[in-house]
Amino acid sequence: MNMVNFVALIGWIGVSCCTIGFLLLNLKLISFDSWKYQMINIVGGLGLVTSALYFRDLPNITSNSMWVIIAGFGLYKSFNARKLAKRKKTLQVN
Repeated sequence: MNMVNFVALIGWIGVSCCTIGFLLLNLKLISFDSWKYQMINIVGGLGLVTSALYFRDLPNITSNSMWVIIAGFGLYKSFNARKLAKRKKTLQVN
């Protein structure tokens, strides 16, 4: 494996770690303050930094795009949970 392929692989591993960590957080399978989540982000961040330093930057574009999509999912889920809580509260009052 040549250096270009090796660094690209490191970048894609970084993308995977950051994306999976954020997905696990939004699915409430992992806590934001757990060491596992922090380590996933450290490994992912280091992979992306390594790749970004060597190339100019497709893995970071991909990671950030996925980050936004997953964050949108989390926001949608949070919005629906609040909406359901309000409905339950209203039904209990009546």
